[in-house]
Amino acid sequence: MSDRRIEWDVAEVIEYDYTYRYIPNDQVETTADKLFALKVRSCSTYFNDRIIIARPSNINMKQIPLVGEFVLIYKTFNQQATTDVWREAWYYVSSIDIQSSINHNMLPGLSDSAGQTDIDNTLPGKTFEQQIISPLQPYEGDFLIEGRFGNSIRFGSSVNTAYPAEYYYKSNPWFTPGDDTGGDPIIVLSNRQNNLPGKEFVVENAEQDASSLYLTSTQNLDTLTLSKQLTVHNNSFAGSQFVGVADRVVLRAKTDVAVIDSEEGIVLNTPNEIYIGGEDASEPLAHGLVLQQILQLLVQAIAAGSTGPGGAPCVTNASALLGQISDLLPNLNSTKYKITKT
Repeated sequence: MSDRRIEWDVAEVIEYDYTYRYIPNDQVETTADKLFALKVRSCSTYFNDRIIIARPSNINMKQIPLVGEFVLIYKTFNQQATTDVWREAWYYVSSIDIQSSINHNMLPGLSDSAGQTDIDNTLPGKTFEQQIISPLQPYEGDFLIEGRFGNSIRFGSSVNTAYPAEYYYKSNPWFTPGDDTGGDPIIVLSNRQNNLPGKEFVVENAEQDASSLYLTSTQNLDTLTLSKQLTVHNNSFAGSQFVGVADRVVLRAKTDVAVIDSEEGIVLNTPNEIYIGGEDASEPLAHGLVLQQILQLLVQAIAAGSTGPGGAPCVTNASALLGQISDLLPNLNSTKYKITKT
């Protein structure tokens, strides 16, 4: 097998009806041995517009190209090859960055030397919609994964972008001035950044992005705004952080307990209601200090008491003490914290 040569070519994605569905082996026509394959047309004059079925080179990490995009393909052995019998198949590697576009890189009809392709009516697929998606600003050393729709993962760092100033289009928001070393790691998972016209670079922003997740090491998230700003545990914290931002956050433990553990403390930070036991909780929790005052007044009233004729209890200054208790009772129940009544 060592004397077999690998053939390479560039091909245009035409279409393949079975790329996005599965047909099992027990049917006459099957996709089980060519999952996620594409129908492509060779751009080489050697193959003369030949139509090829190409499978993904890496089935574990895949970005299926669109119709009208171009892929680098190569031919080598397939699953039926043996040391005695050579069986071949074509595989595609990745889309070629023709348009320098995050969303699509179509140039339909380029492989059709006969000029039969109706370019005006060529669509990128059955359901895909073209959008203007801005690419992320890269920094030296970054590893970026960017989807077609403004979703991304950045394996970055706090690299110093202050000098030279003209080197980057947008400065690194996680660089701390005065940090001579920089390079502390950060992972940012972001969904739908603020897209700009053209192909202008964008940088993740916790407040502007639809949802995001930050895993930091030393970085401050100065752009993070809370519903009630913290004064003791503020945003200047420079240790490692796990920060998630979205319009709604749901954490669910399927079979065991959900644990929130902290050495310092736990802050439930909201200007509105907090429900314990369910969103229909209606039993108000008691204000601890108010309850303490009421109990202290009751203890004083009891301690100041004496025994009257016939053994009847007599409380000195009872009216004043009971009046104070009566004034405190409306403030006993919390209007913000509610628990489910059992």
